[in-house]
Amino acid sequence: MSGGVDSSVAAALLVEAGHDVTGVTMQLLPEGDAPGQCCGDDSVRSARRVCDVLGVPHYTLNMREVFSTHVIEPFVRAYAQGMTPNPCIACNDHVKFSVLLARVRTLGADALATGHYARIVRNGAGKARLARGADAGKDQSYFLYRLVSPAIDNVVFPVGEMHKEQVRTKAAAWGLPTAERADSQEICFVPASGVPAFVGARVKDALAAGPIVDQHGVVRGSHRGIARYTVGQRKGLGIASSEPLYVTAIDATAHTVHVGPRALLEQRLVVATDAVWGLGEDVDREGLQVTVQTRYRMAPVSAIATFTPARPRGGDGVDTLRIELDMPVAGVAPGQAVVCYRGDTVVGGGVASKTR
Repeated sequence: MSGGVDSSVAAALLVEAGHDVTGVTMQLLPEGDAPGQCCGDDSVRSARRVCDVLGVPHYTLNMREVFSTHVIEPFVRAYAQGMTPNPCIACNDHVKFSVLLARVRTLGADALATGHYARIVRNGAGKARLARGADAGKDQSYFLYRLVSPAIDNVVFPVGEMHKEQVRTKAAAWGLPTAERADSQEICFVPASGVPAFVGARVKDALAAGPIVDQHGVVRGSHRGIARYTVGQRKGLGIASSEPLYVTAIDATAHTVHVGPRALLEQRLVVATDAVWGLGEDVDREGLQVTVQTRYRMAPVSAIATFTPARPRGGDGVDTLRIELDMPVAGVAPGQAVVCYRGDTVVGGGVASKTR
């Protein structure tokens, strides 16, 4: 329970259905209040108040160390290398549906329920598959694409079939104190000073100046630290040009930001590493027709996806996903998640490493 309305209603629905429910909140941030954000002291108090209303026990688990190791530190390293990581995906993969799930299972729980807007469906063989939530505007399957067996067999998404308006209506009807609580929007561990300052305080030279170079190799100006830039960015470059220029690449080794016209951002091929793929019958199929999202809010694009497992399996290689897009997609940044769907069902994804 994050202290928000979605996980509050998820708990209430389970209580209403007659389940034996215990509320659990992860304490991920340093001690102190961060009103409206998940995982801080304010969220713990909010979740506890909901559990008091529902008449169920509530526990707070200190998971600051695992969160720092598996989410914050990799995020900082990736940003300092000119990548655009998604910490929510890392948290779901390495913390929530890994360490937390294992802990509650050890304590005797049958399943871990969350307030995510996603669904779990079954294929013809009865295998659990991740699918989009019923509310297209709130669907969170993109952030959950790494949820695979065996973890998915012990996870429940009670609000996955609901729309946000229904969730708030339910919360109000039950008298839950989170009924009108605003949704958290920003990265929970980044303070108001922003990502560049957060990364710059932890990585030497992340905010050091360096050259901005165009597609012809001409130095067009000076940047204010690579942690301030991401592929696809147009604003804040501080250089004069007769045509709009965008960040097309970031070379952390040379401490250089590359810029060019929008056409250079358009990609038809994306190679993703650290891939997960093939739940059920799709394991060994190559050239699968899918729809793809390279960002959370983008409209899905048709593509052909080919999965290449590491060889030898379990060795030093990495599972790779090659995605050939039917139409160009602009601004696919290294580090972004690339998620593949068949209809509403997630069939795999990975971390963008190369584009063309």
